Amino acid sequence: MIDRQIYDRLTRYCEGQERCRHDVIQKCYRLKIDKSASEEYIVQLEKSGFLNENRYLKLYIESHLNYKKWGFAKIRAALSAKGFKASQYKHLIDTADVNDYYNAALKIAIKKNATIKSKSSQDHRMKLIRFLMGKGYEQEIIKRVMKQLSAV
Repeated sequence: MIDRQIYDRLTRYCEGQERCRHDVIQKCYRLKIDKSASEEYIVQLEKSGFLNENRYLKLYIESHLNYKKWGFAKIRAALSAKGFKASQYKHLIDTADVNDYYNAALKIAIKKNATIKSKSSQDHRMKLIRFLMGKGYEQEIIKRVMKQLSAV
């Protein structure tokens, strides 16, 4: 049985920004709603269009690539932590423009390169590589970026 007051609270939660099932389950847990009832709320939210996993995935990947400048590895890890399977989002990652992805990595590497303080060039290089790895960029992208920076 769906409580209208709780349902309205969950709809407001989903209206604020795009949410996924995992986010709504966590919200239900904080509201102390049992698992079977929370599943009912989720089904109702999906029927009424407040919750859409495909829409969430598309926006999540776009925003984390374009605004947070995350790499694919970090995005995959974050989505896995939310319970998504690779098959659900692989096609969205595959459609991303590789040149834009590389240019984003290069841009943040150039910016970070200017702020790194180190005693040796080897230490400087390792700090930059660790930074790019922390952002979730793959080895081949990091190698290309490092090669480009050493040429400059």
